[in-house]
Amino acid sequence: MNRKKSLKQTKVHQHGDKAHDPRPAQGAYTRINRFFERNERMFFIVSMILGALMSILLFDIKVSLSGDDCDYIINAQNFWREFRFPGFRGPLYPIVLSPFVGVFGIKLVLLKSLSAVFILLSLWLTYKSFRGIVPAVVLMPALLLTSLCSFVFFYASHTYSEPMFMLTQALFLYFFSNYFLRNSDVSYTLKTDWKKYLILGVLALCMGLTRSIGYAVIGAVALFFMVKLRWKDLLYTVTAAVLVFAAFQLFKTVVWPEAGSAYDIRNYLAKDYYAPNQGMEDLAGFMNRFLLNSQIYLSAFLCQMMGLVRETPSNLPEVDVWRTVIIYLLYFAGLAVVFRRNLALLFVGIYIGVMNFASFVLLQIIWGQDRLIMIYYPLILLFLLGGLCYLFQSKPLRKFFFIYPVLLLVVCGGTLIISKNRVARNIPVLQQNMLGETLYGLTPDWQNFIKASQWAAHNLEKDAVIVSRKASISKIYADREFTGLPATLTVPIDTLEYLKNSGKIPFIVVIDKRALYGEQLQYIITSMTPVNIGGREVNQAGVYLVADSLRDHTAEMLNNAGMVHTNDLEDFIRKCREVDPATLRIYDPDMMNRYLVERGIDYLLLPQLRSDPTQNNGVYINSIHRYVWFISHKYEGRFQTVKTFGTSEPCEIVKFIH
Repeated sequence: MNRKKSLKQTKVHQHGDKAHDPRPAQGAYTRINRFFERNERMFFIVSMILGALMSILLFDIKVSLSGDDCDYIINAQNFWREFRFPGFRGPLYPIVLSPFVGVFGIKLVLLKSLSAVFILLSLWLTYKSFRGIVPAVVLMPALLLTSLCSFVFFYASHTYSEPMFMLTQALFLYFFSNYFLRNSDVSYTLKTDWKKYLILGVLALCMGLTRSIGYAVIGAVALFFMVKLRWKDLLYTVTAAVLVFAAFQLFKTVVWPEAGSAYDIRNYLAKDYYAPNQGMEDLAGFMNRFLLNSQIYLSAFLCQMMGLVRETPSNLPEVDVWRTVIIYLLYFAGLAVVFRRNLALLFVGIYIGVMNFASFVLLQIIWGQDRLIMIYYPLILLFLLGGLCYLFQSKPLRKFFFIYPVLLLVVCGGTLIISKNRVARNIPVLQQNMLGETLYGLTPDWQNFIKASQWAAHNLEKDAVIVSRKASISKIYADREFTGLPATLTVPIDTLEYLKNSGKIPFIVVIDKRALYGEQLQYIITSMTPVNIGGREVNQAGVYLVADSLRDHTAEMLNNAGMVHTNDLEDFIRKCREVDPATLRIYDPDMMNRYLVERGIDYLLLPQLRSDPTQNNGVYINSIHRYVWFISHKYEGRFQTVKTFGTSEPCEIVKFIH
């Protein structure tokens, strides 16, 4: 009796809803698949235990240096206290966090632990979704390898939206699998089955509200139904999704009329997301994005997750064209081989293809981060392993099936090596953090910044407005409101034209180690591409206006000081226009000063946060410093140092004198 049951399960595992004898009948595939089937429950439990263990070993009680995770927590707090819709990035995640923040407060360990729960639940749902319709020899290794991947469980202790997205994605797949993959021959009718389509629409909305790329799931479903010629399912699903999206938008407009969206498709279509006024990307630009992002995410991040290449810092991915080509060849070969053999794997292949294609086209190249492909890692593994498994069952390659388990061992070994190294780096930090050294593991620049934030929160006036480079991080650590400043408060180059009618003499002076201070200063120009002034290529200059009576005196003073300058404003403007506008910045000290005054700024934190987090090379992010420097060039004495934290990579607290 048990023997018959085992054979029946093997047939279902191999071909989903089409049960026929596997080939070869008693070959390597059959023996290995039966082994995984017989021990399926044990492998699943082991994968969940390993995932929980990885979550603990890689746990990080600190917030990330990007500050995005802090923004989610703050938005959750605002939603709970003020019922303010979280317009910043995925709004569903802060809404889910809000009861925990409201009841327990900002308890980082609790909030971070939820991410681990989300990831483990997503793996459980993935198992439930594909059990019985994907061969056990594919499903169980995919789950086991995912549970060993440190790149996945690194985010199990961060309050990013990725773990929540993985859960909503798994929920969608679970329902889609039950409705359309397990019972592919069932024909649904709108009259009796409309709830099924509405549920899919609601789950698609949840995916999109968690991460905007989630809306692309409707495109994946539509393509799948078109490929399988299921036109009624296509029509009903798309219609249900449109109705659900429209209903939510109407609800949001009524309940939160002031709520906007952090996402604007025009920004994604722009050449520069942060400066859409530089124009929209053309077809060649999108193709370039797709090709470069393919290399970054496939040849670097994905191969690192699989343990096939060495681990590198996320800001320095080692890309390789040939690795990218091989992965694409495996992907399309997998689609071809599973097309008629496994409906579930076909859908998974279409899904990961559509989602990653949308990501590679829309994402700016500078955003390269492993978390943007990590959310699909279990499904990518599932599909690639499934494609290889079926490929090695084909008649010409049947005798090479032994390569499949060898590949599993290679990936497992590489994954373990990288995970072991990351765990070894994290354990000492985690131990010190748990002993009370909450900032241990951070570089000095960040330690000084957080200490300055905490001191400012407890020692400055309660009603003082304090500027922070990372306002959300300052708030989480100091439990006080901070504010930020625009990184690029600049004016267009045409503004210089107005100086021609000022009635005063323009002096364009090179600013190097020396500078000319005074209220005659009008603008400060910085350019990554050098501009020629007085026969010298420079990257920074000040534009001054001097009364005609002081022209000779000013020129003599500059000459005596050896400061390069010119009075030819027309020529200077022309040379500035020849420079790439993306590299040219024109700052107006008066506008910057006015901005601080109008917003009631009292203090500014000036941290020297590294431009390259991996090394202290003296280059740091100076967006807040620029306000102090440029305003001080025109109005000396406007800023007063209150306190400094640290000697190496210090953080100053300065007071703004209105």
